[in-house]
Order: sequence, then structure tokens, then C-alpha cells
Amino acid sequence: MDGGPPRPDNPRPGGARTRRAAWSVSAGIILGTAAVTCLALSAVSAQQAIALGLPGALLLIGGLIAAAVPDPVTGRHLYFQAGFRMGSLLSRFRSFLRRRRNGS
Repeated sequence: MDGGPPRPDNPRPGGARTRRAAWSVSAGIILGTAAVTCLALSAVSAQQAIALGLPGALLLIGGLIAAAVPDPVTGRHLYFQAGFRMGSLLSRFRSFLRRRRNGS
């Protein structure tokens, strides 16, 4: 026994997902930079530069989305809490409206 509190199996949830997102963003930046550089040096035509830059842009956007969206377990927890708060606010608002109607 180590005497400390039990540690979770995965101390960083989504660690592998975040790492993949970072690699995707990095690859997208590299491809986009390579496309612009090759076009500036007239090594490729504009059509070839677009063909090289498009996958880079898709990788970049996909990586940013993957980094911004929480994992499913965290998302369900956060969205449940947000829905619970909204329901609470809605019931307070309805009771406020009922009191105003009955009081007038």
C-alpha cells in the first residue's frame, strides 16, 4: 500500500486525442507553409499549390475542431449540467411570470 489516495487509470482524459489533434494541426501548418513557399518560389503552378494546400487546410481545421470539442464523457456531463441550469432558470422565470399575472 502506498498510503495515498487511489489514482485513476488515466490521469489525463483525452490525452491521446489531444496529442493527435496537435499533430494534425502541425501537419496542416507544414503543408500549408510548403504550398505557399513552393508557389512563391515558382516551383509549382497555382493549381498544384492548391492541391498541396487543401489537405493542409483540412488537417488544420480538423485538428482545431478535435482539440476544441470535449471527449464524449465530459461533453455529456457538461451538457447535462447546462440543461439542468437552463431548466432551473426556466422554472424560475415561469414562476415570476405567474406571480406578476396573479398580482396585477
